[in-house]
Amino acid sequence: MKTANKNGKSRANGTVFTRTELLAAHERALKRVSRMTPQEGFASLVKAGIYTPDGKLRPRYGG
Repeated sequence: MKTANKNGKSRANGTVFTRTELLAAHERALKRVSRMTPQEGFASLVKAGIYTPDGKLRPRYGG
């Protein structure tokens, strides 16, 4: 999630996002993911540390 608002001011640590901001971020994420190819989606999961590059789940996620 981006840390800057539309007005360019960054949030202070610990500031709670509003429901509207969370829903907007969720919509942006869904749009971005829906445009990804399967390879891009897998690369994103590897980058996030959920999968290893060889396709196995990391131990933290049940692998």
